[in-house]
Amino acid sequence: MNAVQQPAAVSQDRPIGAKSIRIYLLSLLFYTASHILLVLLPLNANALGASPSQIGLIMGAYMFTSMFLRPVAGRIVDKFGTSRVFTTVLVLHVAVLSLYLIRELWVFALLRMAQGVILSFFSMVAHLMIIEALPDKSRGQGLSLFSLSSMLPYTYGPFLALYFADRVPMPYLFAALIPVGLATLLIGLTVKPPERPAADRPPEGSVYGGETYRWWKDRKLIFPSVIMLLASAIIGTVASFLPLYLEKRGLPYAGLYFMTETAVLVTVRFFGRKFVPTDGRFPAGTAAVLLVLMTAAVMLIRSADSLPILLTAAVCNGLALSMLYPTLVTYVSFIVPERFRGRGIGLFIAAADFGTSVGTWALSLVADAYSYHAMFAGCIWIGAAALLILLGSKKRGVA
Repeated sequence: MNAVQQPAAVSQDRPIGAKSIRIYLLSLLFYTASHILLVLLPLNANALGASPSQIGLIMGAYMFTSMFLRPVAGRIVDKFGTSRVFTTVLVLHVAVLSLYLIRELWVFALLRMAQGVILSFFSMVAHLMIIEALPDKSRGQGLSLFSLSSMLPYTYGPFLALYFADRVPMPYLFAALIPVGLATLLIGLTVKPPERPAADRPPEGSVYGGETYRWWKDRKLIFPSVIMLLASAIIGTVASFLPLYLEKRGLPYAGLYFMTETAVLVTVRFFGRKFVPTDGRFPAGTAAVLLVLMTAAVMLIRSADSLPILLTAAVCNGLALSMLYPTLVTYVSFIVPERFRGRGIGLFIAAADFGTSVGTWALSLVADAYSYHAMFAGCIWIGAAALLILLGSKKRGVA
């Protein structure tokens, strides 16, 4: 009997298997709705008379709320397991998408906060599902494919929103998100989240090895989290304001930009997943190259006056987006104590959320007070700061 069952068990260890594919599809649908809203909401809020700072506040509320709840979500998952919260989160996801039919700025802000709550639990459970379903040797590939499934909608979602924005009434676009949420729920019901035995869950007080796990003193966790925080500020700002920036400059190329970025991201993340390090050492060289590409992309966007320059920026940003997150989150999954993995990954993603929410909002204030040109200059300085921190930490032996 064991000999017969072995092939099925081996298939579950592969990064592309029946269960993992369902998890990737689940993530793809969940983030499709999220990333369509990433462009749909700023365009709609702008049409309703919102200022750049108000748009930044609405868009930042999503990640800002998620940022504070991720460590709590990680603690709850570590303590109680995953199944008790998973279905509830998916049902709430459908409900929130339905309420976007109420087109008011204050409703948008509240719903973005509600989505932040949902995101904090969904992404936590989904990451743990992939990590616990695959062996160490396949973890980097699995997390890379999972991050691909969650990041892919970031590029085609805005393209779809931009394409239909001038062709379909806004209420119809918001209504179209409801079936996407329902499909997410139905697929989620077919994927049973793995439950960790009670003996493997952290006891009260977060004791590990006889001592409290003090994450704020764990430099191996804090360092990649800071790098991801700064990079996320750039990512969120470009995603939220690129269409408005190009429209103001009379460059109707936002759709082509996102399409090109999508092609690069999908190709590199899929075929480059085997190159994600899984040795537990910080990939300083890889991180430095990706940060340089991300910063160069913003420089090109800021000075773009033609389609070739803009597409070059899309290629650079696509390369950076394809590898930075999976590389850093894989590293974190190895260096955090296993019994506190949910909390550690939650804190890392919370740092990314903080960069996306607070960074986007802070830079939107720069656009409000000065210009979009100055806002993208701020992104360049943030990229340079991340590189300096990376180089300085490597000299001190932190990285």
